[in-house]
Amino acid sequence: MKRYLLLVCASLIFNFHFSIFNSAQAQSVKIIFAGDLMGHMPQHNAAKQADGSYDYSPCFRYVKDYIQSADLAILNLEVPLAGKPYSGYPQFSAPDALAACAKEAGFDIMTTANNHCMDRGKHGLERTLRALDSLGIPHLGTYRDRDQRDAEHPMMVERNGIRLALLNYTYGTNGIPAVAPNIVNLIDTLEMARDLRVAKEKGADFVITLIHWGIEYAVKANKEQESIARWLLEHGSDAVIGGHPHVVQNFTLDAIPDNGRYPEVVVYSLGNLVSNQRDVNTDGGIMVELTLSVGIEVGGIEDRGHWVLDDWNYLPYWVHRGTVDGLYQYYIVPSTDAVAYPDSYQIKGADLKALQLFDANTRKRLEACRLKNGYNIEECIYYRNTLPIHPKASGVVPLRGNPLLRALLQEKTKNSTNNKNK
Repeated sequence: MKRYLLLVCASLIFNFHFSIFNSAQAQSVKIIFAGDLMGHMPQHNAAKQADGSYDYSPCFRYVKDYIQSADLAILNLEVPLAGKPYSGYPQFSAPDALAACAKEAGFDIMTTANNHCMDRGKHGLERTLRALDSLGIPHLGTYRDRDQRDAEHPMMVERNGIRLALLNYTYGTNGIPAVAPNIVNLIDTLEMARDLRVAKEKGADFVITLIHWGIEYAVKANKEQESIARWLLEHGSDAVIGGHPHVVQNFTLDAIPDNGRYPEVVVYSLGNLVSNQRDVNTDGGIMVELTLSVGIEVGGIEDRGHWVLDDWNYLPYWVHRGTVDGLYQYYIVPSTDAVAYPDSYQIKGADLKALQLFDANTRKRLEACRLKNGYNIEECIYYRNTLPIHPKASGVVPLRGNPLLRALLQEKTKNSTNNKNK
């Protein structure tokens, strides 16, 4: 009988701890952010099919598994879906299929406040919103009128028990103003302060500002970007993710040093997701991966009920404009993997040299983004599993964790707890 009772007690204890573990694990969300989804005419020509339709799915062939590993994946749609005639720079209009194929690849949300959102005027803005709605793609940044903006911005998203607030703004619209009653979210501290207050009032656990800013092709953020980022963090944003320069810029966890909070994420520019730009540094970008957790233990201290930035990594990728298996297209390829195994991506000659240059430049730039204590953000190790000829393809997506960030979190958590106990 005693043995039976012991077994029952052991079973209850195991199930209790298992349920706690599952609960803690369930309250975790992995978010992937990608850069500017462009639509130059050579991209559309490559995607056009014999029947007149468009297929951009090959673009995402090598990173689709990675994107779909996220609980939430977000990109900047930097082209209006304004209908025919389609056009590239300087005033874009892309087929709806561009957004549809990005959704199929795993992207869940698209931001629309950027300098090209008014390229086709009122018609282009409103048709883009209708097209995204018809495709079932949530979007933020541009609105039909004030009522829609007030109802939908900040965008509140709940994943695995964590309530996220997303905000989106742009520095301008290339001199083409929004036509009333349409609204484009501009960088305006009065509006942004109001939105950040609303996000907290709606119970956001984590607030993310997605912002279009900076100087095109500058590989380092300028003072204005740094000032705006600091302002956003001081007024309630937990992360700031930027775009527009079309190149990868620096990032930091320590925009406001010694503030006693967990690290604040600032990524000044993710670069391009897909484009026809081929100049040095413009032919690729990074995806940034944040994992947020609630009720986890960091450094032996349980922080139940509060969000924790549990992991931060980045994946550099290059856009291969070329032919694979006889199909000409624009392919997003993980640059580290492609440099190591270019034959499996069918990259050679001048293309290989361009890939190697992008990979070296990006790694060097981001490795220099160290904090005062020497910590840095880790790069994802990702091997795509599309083709069997890849020496490491195994049907899985192995990613390396970020032990340096975990050590930093442990340090900050202990310091914060010690300060509270003083």
